[in-house]
Amino acid sequence: MDLDDYLETVSLIGCIGNITHRLTLRVDGTVGVRAGNVEVIIDPSDRTVRPCRNLGRGEYSHDQVIDAARTLAQGSQ
Repeated sequence: MDLDDYLETVSLIGCIGNITHRLTLRVDGTVGVRAGNVEVIIDPSDRTVRPCRNLGRGEYSHDQVIDAARTLAQGSQ
């Protein structure tokens, strides 16, 4: 069983309709982000990214991805 199949997930879509980032709200309140072959965890409370990576890709900047993660986490409260 893959727990990610049951967690709230959103996708950021590029201008040609491709998924650039997939964000998954985890049980502990952090947000998992997958962008291509990069996977990181964002702590929305302090905007930290582990491991430290630049998440900018396609039309989305690093800060926009973190803001999307924070919005996803806040929506679940």
